[in-house]
Amino acid sequence: MTLIPFAAAGILGLVYLWPAAQRLLARILPLRPGSPVMYLTVVLGLLLVAQQIGSQVTSQLPLTYGELLAQDIPFLMLAFVGVGIFIRRSPRETIARLGLTPPAARRWWLVAVLGIAVFLAVAFGIESLASVVAPEQQKKVTDVSNVLFSHFNNPGAIIFLGLLAAVVEETLFRGAMQPRLGILVTSILFAALHTQYAVSFATLEVLVLGLGLGWLRAQSGSTLPGMVTHAGYDIAVGLIPYVLK
Repeated sequence: MTLIPFAAAGILGLVYLWPAAQRLLARILPLRPGSPVMYLTVVLGLLLVAQQIGSQVTSQLPLTYGELLAQDIPFLMLAFVGVGIFIRRSPRETIARLGLTPPAARRWWLVAVLGIAVFLAVAFGIESLASVVAPEQQKKVTDVSNVLFSHFNNPGAIIFLGLLAAVVEETLFRGAMQPRLGILVTSILFAALHTQYAVSFATLEVLVLGLGLGWLRAQSGSTLPGMVTHAGYDIAVGLIPYVLK
C-alpha cells in the first residue's frame, strides 16, 4: 500500500511534462511553464506529499549527527541551485532572492522573538487537543520523536539541532519555494517533510507553524526573522523538558 502514493506521484510527474498540464497548473500556482527548476520543484513536492501519505508512525533508529547533516545539507544545496546560483543569478543576487538579508524594519526582529511564545502556545493547544481526541496516536508520535532524537539530549545538541533545522528549512521553504508557490502550498510541503509524524495532529501542528513562518517571511520581506522564530521554538521545545527533569 505504501507504494501506491509514490506510483501516483510518479505518474503525476510524467503528466506534468505535458506542456498543457504545465500551463493549466500555472493558472492556479505561480509556476513558470517550461522551466526545469519549476519541474524539479513540482516533482520534489509530489514526492514529499507521497512520502507523507504513505508513511506510518513506527519505531525508528536514532538519528546521528552524520545522518542529520547528510539529510539536511542536500536540502540547503537544493535551495541555492533551485534559484539558479552561478547560472541565472550571482551569489549576491541569490542571497537576495532567498531573503537572506535583514528586514527593512527592525520591528520584525521583535516580532520574531514574540513569535516563539506564540508558536509554543499554538503547539501546546494542538498537543492538548491531540491528547484528548487521539491519545494513542499522540503517544506513538511522542515515542517516535524520543527515539529519533535520543542522541540530541543535552543543551548543546538541542541548540545545534534547532539552528540546523531553522537555517536549512527556512532557506529551502520560505526562501526558495514560497516566492514561487505561495504560503499555503509551501506550508503543506513543509509539513510533508516531517514524515516521522505520519498523518497526525503533529502534522497539523507543523502545518500551522509553517503558515506562521510563511506569513512572517511575506510580511517582513526577509527569511531571517523566520529563522529566529523557528530556531527559538525548536530549542525551547527541546530545552523545556530538559530543564524540568
